[in-house]
Amino acid sequence: MRFQRSACLAALLLGLASGPAAADLCQAPFMHNGGQAQLVGSGGMQLGADLAFSEVRKQGADSCEARVQGTATFGLAGLPPGKSTLDYWMTVKSGKASFERRDEQGRREPVNGKFDLRMLGLFAYGEPISKAGQTFPALRFQINLDKKAVQTQPIVVNTGTKTVGERQTLQTAAGEQSCWPIRYTRRTDPTQASFSGLVLPVPGMESAVTDWFCPDVHMVMKQESQQSGVTSVVEVTRLQ
Repeated sequence: MRFQRSACLAALLLGLASGPAAADLCQAPFMHNGGQAQLVGSGGMQLGADLAFSEVRKQGADSCEARVQGTATFGLAGLPPGKSTLDYWMTVKSGKASFERRDEQGRREPVNGKFDLRMLGLFAYGEPISKAGQTFPALRFQINLDKKAVQTQPIVVNTGTKTVGERQTLQTAAGEQSCWPIRYTRRTDPTQASFSGLVLPVPGMESAVTDWFCPDVHMVMKQESQQSGVTSVVEVTRLQ
C-alpha cells in the first residue's frame, strides 16, 4: 500500500491544481497570500488535504505561482490512512502545473512529476456551462509521478463524455451555491510500480463520477464517485 499512499497523494492531491482552464485555478478563491483550502474524503477512497497558500504571484489570467504547504491524507477500503506533509512551489502555465521543492542545501529544485491541470476537473470546464444536457468531450491525461516518491510508469487517466444535469442548490463551505452536476466515467489504465526493489502490478480502475461545479466560486465543491459499488466523496470543507 506504500504506492497507494505516496503516488496517489502526489497524483490526486497535488493534482488539486486541476481544471481544463488554468485561468480558473489562478482565479480560485484560495489563490492569494493567506489563502486556505481544506478537502475531506469519505467512503471507499478517503482523500483529504489541508492546504495553505503563500508567495502568490499572478502574471495573467492563466499564469500564476504559489507556495503550497500543508498535510494530505489517503486511505483505501478501510485501511488506516497515510499522512504526508506537503511543501511545494507550484507554477501554472498553459494548462499544466509544475512543482519545485527545497533541497538539502535550501535551494529550490524541480520535482520531476508533471500534472495535467484538467485531471480531476476541480475547476472550470473550458467553457461556460449554460444548460442541462450540455456535454464535454472525452479526454485522456497522463501523469508523470515524482521519481523520488515511487518508481512507476506514467499513469494514464481517461474520462468519458461529460454530461451536465439540472442545476441544483448545494450547501457548501462557501455558503449556499447553485451548482451543476456533471456526470462521467473515469478510467485509470493498469500500470506497475517499483519500490524497495519490488515491482508490483497496479490494476486499472473505473469509476462513475459526479462533479458538483459551482460557477460563483469557479470550483467543483464536491466530487462523488462509485467504484465496484463503493461510494467515495471528496468535498471542500473550508475555502478562504
